[in-house]
Amino acid sequence: MQWIVYRTLHPSIGAQIADFPNRNETPIFSDERQIKRAAMGKLYGPAGSFRTKKVLVAAKFAKKNVELAGDVPPADVSPLGLTPAYSDGADHLFGADAISLHLVAGVLGCPKSCGAVLQWVQWGEANLLPNILGYVLPKVSKTEFDEEVVAIYKKELLSQLSGLNEILEKKTYLVGERISLADISVALDLLPAFENGINQCLRKRYTHLTRWFNTVVNQPAAKEVLGEVKFDTSVGNEEPEKPKGGKGAGAKPKAEKPKKEAAPAAPKADKKKKEEPEELDAADAAVAAEPKQKDPFESMPKSSFVMDAFKRVYSNEDTATKAIPYFWDNFDAENCSIWRCDYKYNDELTLSFMSCNLISGMYQRLEKLKKNAFASMILFGTDNNSQISGIWVWRGQDLAFELSPDWQVDYESYDWKKLDPKDEATKKTVNEYWMWEGDFEGRKFNQGKIFK
Repeated sequence: MQWIVYRTLHPSIGAQIADFPNRNETPIFSDERQIKRAAMGKLYGPAGSFRTKKVLVAAKFAKKNVELAGDVPPADVSPLGLTPAYSDGADHLFGADAISLHLVAGVLGCPKSCGAVLQWVQWGEANLLPNILGYVLPKVSKTEFDEEVVAIYKKELLSQLSGLNEILEKKTYLVGERISLADISVALDLLPAFENGINQCLRKRYTHLTRWFNTVVNQPAAKEVLGEVKFDTSVGNEEPEKPKGGKGAGAKPKAEKPKKEAAPAAPKADKKKKEEPEELDAADAAVAAEPKQKDPFESMPKSSFVMDAFKRVYSNEDTATKAIPYFWDNFDAENCSIWRCDYKYNDELTLSFMSCNLISGMYQRLEKLKKNAFASMILFGTDNNSQISGIWVWRGQDLAFELSPDWQVDYESYDWKKLDPKDEATKKTVNEYWMWEGDFEGRKFNQGKIFK
């Protein structure tokens, strides 16, 4: 049997990464022992440690072969004796985050979004984890701890969980629209807390955080390592979090007496009498005379394709095996349509981030269209040589942008083509844009943005 390993250049740091097999590049070596060593990395550290599991989960997502080689690393692998430690024969690393970042180089949001990913990895290790361990260790250890100190750790942790919960209320993942090392790293940092500390009461309080955590740990690659996560089954007695601006949040019952609220009624009536004679100026009169805006889709027949249901599947399930089959099984071709758009002025595009800003700006101006539409816009190519294209789905058979003047700022900068949902070529194109994977008519995928 002939073995071949190929070398590619890491885009951001120029490291040589071994890919195996079948790459259309020049083979470097063909020694079977060298290839086995390059293909299989050795990981040293306690098998039950969440830090060890973090590396193993990252390896599964990156489809890298990593085996546990013992609890104690050799001195040449980890000179300080720190675990987890890793060696693939060429590189020696220690520390869960450094090893994980090394394994996922080129995938899972790196290196294109490496800065955004790294900020979460570092925040989890430096800020979140100390509070998790300070709160969780006393629960699983027989050693006596200062209760006041533990209470401080708990207070800090709950504050951080509250912040994460707010962030994840509007986001499926921490970085971008796909799972990244940021999600894996922070979720595995939180694993001890969800197993011992984040009880039923807290999971109800932090519903968005819990949803996100479940999404990450139930990915097939994560379940291969973690199995079924055993959540803290205790009920807990934490008080519900006060809603921001919530009516009566934390107020005593006696403070809500109806008599006090009724008192200012007379002055309000007098004020109205004084204001009634005032005449509106021309601008105010024109605004007052304008009819209230109606939903542009109100006159259209209801569709059997529930856009929100598809968006939930797309956000929380695997795209290839769950979201795409769901889309084609439920798509209502009679009351919905599929459109492709291509930017007219690709020759004017320069830096990638500026091109992405065009897409983001368009999305912001179409905020009120979200309820009845879904899209995947993709930037292809590289700096100074790129193209923007997208696939859109919305209710109705005509261009949705023409239904409202508010939606007509950007759409004329694109060429629009209605696609036939029965055509196999359409299905192939839609699937590629939904997954961000495919040949894309020979174009190179750079990054994408989802409108949902």
